[in-house]
Amino acid sequence: MALAAHATVASPLGEVDLGWIAAAAARVDDADLLLEAAGVVFAFNFINRIADARRVRLEYRFLRELKQTRAWIERRLASLIGLLYDLSYRHEPGRSSAEMLDRAGFLFDRLGAAEVPELFTWLARSPAVLEGVLEMLEVNVSSARVRIDLWKEAAAIAVGSRAMPGSGLGRAVGPWLSQESMSDSNARGTRTAPADLASDSGLVSACRRYAWKVANAAYTITEEQIRAIAALGLSDAEILDLTMAAALFSALAILERFRAAAQPGGLGTGGIVSYLANHPGEEAGVGQPRTIGLVGPDPGQLASNITV
Repeated sequence: MALAAHATVASPLGEVDLGWIAAAAARVDDADLLLEAAGVVFAFNFINRIADARRVRLEYRFLRELKQTRAWIERRLASLIGLLYDLSYRHEPGRSSAEMLDRAGFLFDRLGAAEVPELFTWLARSPAVLEGVLEMLEVNVSSARVRIDLWKEAAAIAVGSRAMPGSGLGRAVGPWLSQESMSDSNARGTRTAPADLASDSGLVSACRRYAWKVANAAYTITEEQIRAIAALGLSDAEILDLTMAAALFSALAILERFRAAAQPGGLGTGGIVSYLANHPGEEAGVGQPRTIGLVGPDPGQLASNITV
């Protein structure tokens, strides 16, 4: 849980964040479990951003907000689902990892990317997770009704604002990002909106700003902002396509952090994961408070990374 939460929230990644993610990944100590967790984090990040951006509201929300019933409803629903459905079922992918990597190569080539991000090679170790990620990507590309240049730029803005340093995903989609969309290349790794995204004049500018918000602060999107984009010429279906592009690629950028944590070199130039494996008594972030067996960050340091 700590790994999932921190990999999602921390952006841009600082040294404290790298240490946190690496420490949590080292304690998982199970490559298959880490891959499965990455798949779940990807799916929830993708879905939650779409739900927030489209202003989806929870059913029976008033019950969930009552202090007396908080968390009780979720536990009862979980128990009911366990009775109604066979949760022991394991999905078997319909294609091999090699076939799916070929499909990924064809897809990125069709989109004009020079390479398939290394992330997909790591996901190939779990064919079920790779299949889920690839299916979402293929459906979004093949069924998109919004202009392809707007779709690609939304995806690139999402990656540019969420990706970690040295991101292979960033290299792949970087050419999709026009020079006008990011006036300062250093801003791609921050959660502060670039200056020229602040203007809502024109459809392209409005789409850029919307994509950035979906990736970084979807919960702040208002009905008025959506209506403003619609007034510039996009249909509701096209706005949904734009939302899904930004949500999908921001989730992929977060997923990439799991891959980096699992690699032999670990996160950061010092190879934090390898260091932790060889020095179990000297975890990253030592001296900071611990929570549920994991090294906790200084809340002040974490908050300073988030400038939305």
